[in-house]
Amino acid sequence: MKKKIIFIVLLLLFFVGIKVDAHDICKNDKIYVSGEPIGIKLNTGVEVVGTFGIKNNSKVEKPWEQSGIREKDKIIELNNVPIDNIKGLLEVLRKTKGEEVQIKYIRNNKEYVGNIKPSLDNDSYSLGLYVKDCILGVGTLTYYLEGANVYGSLGHQIDTDSFTEGMIYEAKVTGIVLPTRNKAGEKQAQINNTIIGSVEKNTETGIHGIASSKIDISNMEYLNFKTRDEINLGKAEIWTAISGDKVEKFEIEIISLEKQNQKDIKGISFKVIDERLINKTGGIIQGMSGSPIVQDNKLIGAVTHVSIKDATIAYGIYLEWMLEDMDIHVIK
Repeated sequence: MKKKIIFIVLLLLFFVGIKVDAHDICKNDKIYVSGEPIGIKLNTGVEVVGTFGIKNNSKVEKPWEQSGIREKDKIIELNNVPIDNIKGLLEVLRKTKGEEVQIKYIRNNKEYVGNIKPSLDNDSYSLGLYVKDCILGVGTLTYYLEGANVYGSLGHQIDTDSFTEGMIYEAKVTGIVLPTRNKAGEKQAQINNTIIGSVEKNTETGIHGIASSKIDISNMEYLNFKTRDEINLGKAEIWTAISGDKVEKFEIEIISLEKQNQKDIKGISFKVIDERLINKTGGIIQGMSGSPIVQDNKLIGAVTHVSIKDATIAYGIYLEWMLEDMDIHVIK
């Protein structure tokens, strides 16, 4: 009987773009290859992530029940005031003084309107809703293309229907949580306030955007790249940071290559054979999404998934698919 192996994405979550011009890249052109840790923030609007009852005297009130709102809905208006973030929601909520108001929300791209009466919870008013207004996570920067001033990271999509604004930040790895049975390990990281790029696209091949003037190429290597038909089975490297922001190179063995004519995030199957990485992290862990895969000193793709049964077994995406989603066309 064939074993079923479960793979998970490697972005560590806690958690209208500008037009990007198309850009051609030739086979002999070079790309800056990174491997540095980055913080990623996507402002998603106010999304409901749960509900709760509010104890008021001898009864429990549930303001959200009459409105019809539920988990995963996005609040866009309260009392006819547009809502973009939690701070704005709280300001409008305070002004209601407990009076019934109209609430507008989105579910599956369709708008709904209901009435809701805030309940007094201690000294403030509440809707009985747990909400979030952003996704914050840690990943790895894959590449930077100087001519187009664009970057790519992660190699897989962040799980959100939409976002209003996104940024990437400098970050440093502060610790490693080792994998355990059926649970991936993870990088612990500190994200600082230095914005090094905007997020313009969140697609199945990762996050893509425009680099800011703060992006530092001095620690990146300037390499050629391989198209998917040029990649071979056998030895390769992943570039990633497991302490601070220092990028290190770790040996892997590519064990399988999928023949793909359309985008897919699992094109490269590989095994970690570098004992240093295995000893430090157990293999591939969360936060390594986007770590460059390099073969023969040429960029070929990025790390995307890991097996929760065996942290030394993982997947990667072909570089071409990441470039394509940023309207970068490879001329062979």
